[in-house]
Parts: sequence; structure tokens; C-alpha cells
Amino acid sequence: MPDIAHALPPPAADDRSDPAAATLATRITRQLVSVIEAMPLATDPFDHLVLQQPLPARDYPALLAALPPDRYYRELRHSDALLPDGRSARLQFPLLPANIARLPPPMRATWRAVAQAAAAPAVIEALRGRFAAAMSQTSGRPAAQLRLRPYLTLFRDLGGYRIAIHPDSPRKAITLQLYLPADDAQLHLGTLFHRRTAAGGAGDGEYALVHAMRFAPNSGYAFAVTPTSFHSVAPMRADDRPRNSLMLIVSHDRGPLVEGFKRARAWLRAGYDRVRGRDSAVEAGEGRCESM
Repeated sequence: MPDIAHALPPPAADDRSDPAAATLATRITRQLVSVIEAMPLATDPFDHLVLQQPLPARDYPALLAALPPDRYYRELRHSDALLPDGRSARLQFPLLPANIARLPPPMRATWRAVAQAAAAPAVIEALRGRFAAAMSQTSGRPAAQLRLRPYLTLFRDLGGYRIAIHPDSPRKAITLQLYLPADDAQLHLGTLFHRRTAAGGAGDGEYALVHAMRFAPNSGYAFAVTPTSFHSVAPMRADDRPRNSLMLIVSHDRGPLVEGFKRARAWLRAGYDRVRGRDSAVEAGEGRCESM
């Protein structure tokens, strides 16, 4: 059986006793798996899926309404996201149990359900199946033998945010991002997929734009991380509304010592936030998500 090491524990007792939350989780998992399995696999410039309606349409407005306020997010300290004043234009809310527990009860139930659903074994196996060839070619091992670990997080990108062309960290196996805008006013903020056309020194080079995702409501993409999965995000304007998204990062599991340390650190940081009452401010810290 394929190996999945889960960063997310079973649902809390209060979630198991909440039929609405359990039903929401089931609907999300079924819809996401169905879309992953149904969408055609595009191979140019690298293997990827364009996801349409990956979340249940009936639940999409409620998910947008449940997005946490800025004060619950942390700044992601990434060089491409730093603004001239030192602040980060990328905010992050890792969907980890101790972090979700900071939220008010209605939001807490919603995001616990999403966390369980979007990183469920059925979702990971659907992605493994669609990207098996690329994963095997990159790792040199059959995809079914790869030990994978899912990590789920909300992102909120602000004016000035950008990400330079990069292929993603080799520690990642699959990247999936679901766009969460309220309307079509942000279509220009989608991720850009590139093909490298000429190599340069020190990792530089020339790149051709092959595909521009549209940042449309209830849409997204997924791709297998390879040395050529080059993608970027163009700089956001100061007057752009926040760019909300849900990202599933499926990484190669690096063993119990490394992963246990990372998990303990995340729990301690989230607990420390609760003790210190850090909900009142956004600050740097948890969940740098490897290399973005």
C-alpha cells in the first residue's frame, strides 16, 4: 500500500460529534478527488492539472465567509515577498490543529473540516495517481513506493507580493493551490507557468511564458514538482484586493527524526501564540513551507 505520513491527526472529539462538519469534510474530499481524477493532464510546460470547481459549489460562499481575519495570520518571511518597509506581503495561516484552535468556534469547525478533507488519503492518492510518471522520473523510484507527507495552509497575498520564476523545492513532490477569490475581479493574479529556453550562470536563464492561470473563483491547479516545473506570480498592484488561496504541499517524508522535530516545533509555536495572546498582531514565525 502506498505510504502517506500524516501531519494531521484524526478529527477532534467535538468534530466527530458535529454532523455538519463531518458532512462538509466528506463533500470536500469527494469533490476534490473527483475533479483531480477527471481533469485532463496537461504536459506543457510540465505535467499539471487545471482544476475547475475543486470545492463543492454549495459550500464555496461559506468557506469564503469563514476566512480568518488578518490578525490570525503570520507573515511568511520570504525574500520575494518582503516590502520596502520590511513587512511581508504574504500572510500564512497553517491549517494545523493547534493553530485552528485559536479561531472562534464557527471558523474553527469549518477549517478543521477543510484540513481533514483536503489532505485526506484519498486526495493524496488521487494526486499520486495522476502524477505517477513525473514523480517516478524525478525520484528514480516507483511513485507507489514514495513516502509522502501533506501540509495544508491558507495564504493571503497583499499588494507588492511577487514570486520569481522557480521550480519549487526538491523536498516537495506535488503542489496544489486552490484559488479563493469572491469574484472575477482578480483574474490577472493567477500563477504563471514557464519553460526554460536558455541556461545562464548561477541558475539564471531565459524563460518563455507558456500558460497563465486565471485567478478565478473556485479554481486552481496542481503539478508534480520537477527540476523544470518553473512557475511565478507577477507583482501585485497596491490596489489589488488580497489574494486568498488554499495550498496543499505534498512533500517527501524525511523520516521520523526530521518530521517529528518539525511537528513538535509547529505545535509549540501555535501553543505559544495562544498563551501570549498573539492573535492581536501578525508576525513572522511558523510555517515557512520550505522554499516557496
